[in-house]
Formats: sequence, C-alpha cells, structure tokens
Amino acid sequence: MCVGGWAAAAELPARGADGGDASWSLTAALARALDGGREVAMARRAVQGARADRVSAEVTPPPQLSVNTQSINPSQMGHGGPWSRPFDTTVRLEQTLERGDKRVWRTRVADAGVAAAELELRATGRQQAAAVAEAYWQLKLAQVQAGVARDNAVLAAEGRDIALQRLARGDLSRLEATRLSVEAERAANELAHSDLQWRQARWKLRQLLALERDDSTAALVAGDPWPEVQTQPPVKAEAAQDAVAQRPDVRAAAERVSQAEAALSLAQAQRKADVTVGVQFEHDPPVGQRLWGVGFSVPLGVADRQAGALTRAQVQLDDARAELERVTAAAFAETRALLESWDTARSRLSRIEGQLLPQARDALKASEYARAHGALGLQDLLDARRTLHAVELEYAAAQADHAIARSLLTLTLTAPLPGAEPDSWKP
Repeated sequence: MCVGGWAAAAELPARGADGGDASWSLTAALARALDGGREVAMARRAVQGARADRVSAEVTPPPQLSVNTQSINPSQMGHGGPWSRPFDTTVRLEQTLERGDKRVWRTRVADAGVAAAELELRATGRQQAAAVAEAYWQLKLAQVQAGVARDNAVLAAEGRDIALQRLARGDLSRLEATRLSVEAERAANELAHSDLQWRQARWKLRQLLALERDDSTAALVAGDPWPEVQTQPPVKAEAAQDAVAQRPDVRAAAERVSQAEAALSLAQAQRKADVTVGVQFEHDPPVGQRLWGVGFSVPLGVADRQAGALTRAQVQLDDARAELERVTAAAFAETRALLESWDTARSRLSRIEGQLLPQARDALKASEYARAHGALGLQDLLDARRTLHAVELEYAAAQADHAIARSLLTLTLTAPLPGAEPDSWKP
C-alpha cells in the first residue's frame, strides 16, 4: 500500500496493557480510514456500479426469433406428421441495426462515468483522510490538555493539603487556605472537563475509523509527536495552481463534463431511427413446401420525439460545466485558505515556543522564589501559576492548529493517499 509523504509503510498500532489497540500513529489511522471507512466503501461501490454500466453500454439489441402457425382448420387437420399437415408455419429472424453510432456514444458515456467514479473514490479518500488527520490531532490536543489539567490539579491539591496542615498549626491565615482550596476545586473541575473532551475526541476518531463497536480500541491514543515547525510550506504558492488542477475532485468534475458531452451526443444520435431487418421461412404445404421472405421496418417520427431528451442532455451538460467551475473555484479558495492557515499557525507556534512560554516559566520561577522569601503574596503566586497554565494550554492548541494545517495542506496538495490509485483499490 502506497502512503506517499506519510511513511514507507503503515505502522501497526501499539498494544495496550489489556491487549487492545492503544497507541495509533497517524499513518495507521489513515490506512484504516482508507481501508475500512464507510464513505470510502460507498465510493468503491459507486466504482463497481460505473464499471457495470460500462459492460451494459456494450450490449446491442439482441436478435428476435419468432415462430407463428396459422391457417389451422379444425375440420381439415390432414394426415401424417405435423410437418405434413395443412398448417401455415412461419419462422422469422429479425435484427435491429443501430444507426448514429449509438453504441460508441453509450460506451463513451460509460467510460467517462468510470473515470469520474474512480477519481471521486480518490476524492472521497482525500476527504476522509483530511477528516481523520484533523480528528487525530484534536485527540492529541485533548490528551495533552488533559495531562496539563491533571498536573495542575495534582499541584493545586497538594497546595491545598499543605495549606490545611499549616492552618491547623496556626502558621497560615484562613484567607490564604481558603484561596488554595478554591484553586484546588477549580483545577478539579477543569480536569473533569478536560477528561470529557478527551473521551469525546477519542469517540469522534473511532467513528471516523468505523471502530465504534470494537471494544479493543476504547483506549485509543494518538501516539505521534507533534510535527516540527518548518519555515517553508509543503508546496509554494506559485505551484498551488498546478496542484489544484490535479486534485481528484477537480479532475472528477472535468470527467463529468466529458460524460455530459457524450450523453448529449448520444441524445442527438437517438434522432436517427434504427432499422430492423429480418428474414423469414414459411412452410405452407397446400401452396409450396418452402417459401422465403425478407423485410425491414423503420419507426416513423423518431427525430421529432427527441426534443425533450435533447433539452435534458443540454441542461445536464450546462450543470456539469457549472459544477466544474464551482469545484475549481472552491479548490483554489481552499488551497489559499490552507496556505494562510499554515503560515498563521506556524508563526503563532513559533512565538509561543520562542517567547511566551519561556517568559511564563521564568515568571513562575521568580514568583515562587519571591514567595519562599516572603517578598510576594499568595495571590500573585497563584496568578503566575494560572498564567503559565494558560500559556501551556495555548501552546498545545497552537501545536494542534499547526499539525492540522500542515496535514491538510500536505494531503490536499502533495502526498499521494494510501491506496488511492484505482489499481490499488480493488472494488
């Protein structure tokens, strides 16, 4: 299975202590989504249907065989075998000959449908991969935030316990002990909320991976580290136009235009009446043992009856062209938005990592030192802790935004999708 820019091969999820799948890499999650996702499975079935339509398009009108016996007189049944009796029996073989290259145009319509369905399969895979990548990094964010909240809750609880002991000994005011107790309760509430968000993020990813009923993945964990910050995007802005033109959804829309054009030509070909030719053999003992005949038939007024079909085909062609224009414009807008999102997320993460986080840590260290030497009040120390806690949460959110923007940009413009080639995806 080809995975392009993600890895040389899909990594297997690590096993948890209970034997269930615990730590998943993004590559493994993408491979699972493209192999077992419901939307991808539906797109595969659409390819199967399009290929079945291709087989049907090759089918031409079958020959018609008819046998008729007439001139049966019950009072004069004759003698001998059935072939010697005075019955007029006619055997006729007819074949309809299509005119106007109808079979050719049917085949072209079906070929374009197969090509479009295969590209739509790839587009569906890209959309699913993007959704999984976003959900994966959201789960990673929820894990980190829950860890930060847990550390903060432990620190606050320890501070409250020490404050209560000091209050009992009489060397701490009740006001400061109350403040620390309130801080511990607030941290516990934040931890409960963070745990809920973690469970919800895990459930969302399990849904995208169609693992809701797999109890072994109940403890699913996003195990990849945050991606490194890069100074250059995966693709330059000037190359984005060519990348957009090669996107599977844009190419699929172009194939739908080709299909609609072929369908219009097929509708025009329907104005030419098909001819049915036939040959018959007649057995009439009273007249002659063997009589042969030929004939043909042509329906009348066929061209005048195709006005509605032609109008419908023209409307569908106009719709397909409009859809191609819409998809192309949306692809360009999405590409520009992704490039801007990546650049904004990268800049934000770099500022937090290089300036804000070190400053918040230094401020807390200074506050703790000053508090230990009696030069700072409790409220100021709590404010410094809250500031660092908020910065740590913001840092995790910035890492998630950067990871999501980078993954979506990579999936959209450069990386081949795992198993995305039609030959690799066997419907």
